[in-house]
Amino acid sequence: MDAGELCDCRRTEREPRRPEQEPRKPMRLMAICREIDKDTGRIAVYPLKMEIDDRILGALKVRATMNPELRYFVLVSARWEKYGTVIAGILKRRSVTRADADNIGGIVEL
Repeated sequence: MDAGELCDCRRTEREPRRPEQEPRKPMRLMAICREIDKDTGRIAVYPLKMEIDDRILGALKVRATMNPELRYFVLVSARWEKYGTVIAGILKRRSVTRADADNIGGIVEL
C-alpha cells in the first residue's frame, strides 16, 4: 500500500453499507412537577408544557419555596422520552429525597 492509501481488504461486497445516521434532535430542557394534593394526599407527576429558560427556572424555584406541596425537577427531554415512566414511578413515591433524585441520574431538583 502507498502512503495515505486506505485498506479495503476486510470489507466484502456482501456486507451492506451502513445507512446514514439520522440527525439528532436538539436537546431541550423540560421541567417535571411533583404535586401532592393537600386534601387527599394523592401525588401527581407531570411534565410542564412550556419552553424552559432561566426566567422560568427562577419562577419555579420561588413557586416551590412558597408551596411546599410542589417540587420541580429539570432534565433533558430525550431522557424523559426514554425513561419517563420509570422516573414518574420513582417521583410518585410517598417520600422522595434528594438522594433518590440523584440515583435516578440526569435529573436535578430545583
